[in-house]
Amino acid sequence: MTELYPLYWASLGAINSSIIKRLQLDCAHILSEGTPVKYFTLLLLAFSQLSLALSLDKEQTKYVDDCEVLLEQIKHSECGKTTLAFLKNAYLKIGLDISQRSMSFKNTSTSETAYEMKGEFSLSPLLTASLGDNYFKNSNFGYQLGASYFSDTAFNQYIERGSQSKEIDMQTYSKMTVIAFTPTLFYSFGDHLSQRDNFFTLGIGLTAGYSKVKGNAYVTNDTTNSVCYDAGTQFVLNNVSPAGLLNCEFRTYESDGLSYGARIYLAYEYHKWITEISGSNYNQDLDSAYTFSTFDFSFSVSRKFGF
Repeated sequence: MTELYPLYWASLGAINSSIIKRLQLDCAHILSEGTPVKYFTLLLLAFSQLSLALSLDKEQTKYVDDCEVLLEQIKHSECGKTTLAFLKNAYLKIGLDISQRSMSFKNTSTSETAYEMKGEFSLSPLLTASLGDNYFKNSNFGYQLGASYFSDTAFNQYIERGSQSKEIDMQTYSKMTVIAFTPTLFYSFGDHLSQRDNFFTLGIGLTAGYSKVKGNAYVTNDTTNSVCYDAGTQFVLNNVSPAGLLNCEFRTYESDGLSYGARIYLAYEYHKWITEISGSNYNQDLDSAYTFSTFDFSFSVSRKFGF
């Protein structure tokens, strides 16, 4: 196919030279990747750029050239250099995540868990953004500044008595949505300067952002309601019918606001593919009576896409 390139470029002789230059650079980049679909991609790129070039009149072509000059000036300005330096290592992580999340509601005055919800292991899409892996000089220590998003729902109530516990579906639910800023400190195992495509990373960080919680539940751990508490005890310890749990107080809640917490993870990266095991928690004050917290354990596979 390479022998067709001269004919291709010759056929574009009358087209704006700046567009041809961009197309040549794109084609060279695609061919250097060596991927199985490079020729298909090259063909699509050629048609798209050719269509663009043919559709531009002289005045529109001048605007394109003017924009290129302006962008080049911005790139070499002090402002442009600072901005590009800040974003040059930024990337998105897109993949799949398998996680289980528990959500507990604690009485503010006693710090005791009033009721708890637990979700099943579920598969969900993963999307996180980071400004890059920034190392402290030539050390293996570094930091990340990123953001994450998730939305999850739990349907089972988790009842614990002593060292034993059980889950039960009481037709209740708890849904949580979080958008969080996640600064992280990490340590990279191995020489990251020469093995950036094959190394482990252990990190710990903070989570802070916006969260929304809504749902309903029976307050199964209320020790002041003896009928309810005894019913939960009999259900967990003696496998007695849970019908008595319907005597527990039923609460409906909905709240949004600031959430905060922590995160720890272990990740392995190989040629921009990342396998990661992590645990994190978020906390939010629902109202004056309860504090909400969630903990999740997850396993994910994702790929990094740079900007």
